[in-house]
Amino acid sequence: MCAMTGRPAETWRKFRFATPPDWAYALLALVVLGGIGIIAYAIVIASISRRASGYLPLTKRSRLLLNLYMWGTAALFPVFLVLLIAGIVLAGNTDDQALGFVAGTMIVTSVVLLVAFLVLVVLRRWIGPGAKVMEPPIGYYDKPVELRRVHPTFVGAIHQMQATRMAKIARPT
Repeated sequence: MCAMTGRPAETWRKFRFATPPDWAYALLALVVLGGIGIIAYAIVIASISRRASGYLPLTKRSRLLLNLYMWGTAALFPVFLVLLIAGIVLAGNTDDQALGFVAGTMIVTSVVLLVAFLVLVVLRRWIGPGAKVMEPPIGYYDKPVELRRVHPTFVGAIHQMQATRMAKIARPT
């Protein structure tokens, strides 16, 4: 079963999940410091988050849509940089009003692309399957992972598989 659509799965895709401790959100106060605070917050959150990865079954279309989202988001940033630099260079090296308008349009377009990039990065946590990575129980080394935003049919199939396994274990031989 596809984790996103509930249809029969055709492929697998690797997912990486990270969950910071609950107290880490207090570090959002660092954002008040501006750019340095945002960078410090990102570094601290990245370094203290619990991480897990694994493969989930998907349809080819679901995998394609997730890949398009990820690559499309990643492509916006270099395009933003190229347009911004080209617009600044063009604006600084011309006295022609038409070229100045083109340079201004390039700069405005680059800012729009930056905003789109940031919005898509923020929205990523709500696109596709998500998970909460928990601390391992005492005596275990593996971290339990609670999947979120998966299709109810997928959840039902997993529950059925677990019930079948438990029935085999409980059955006397």
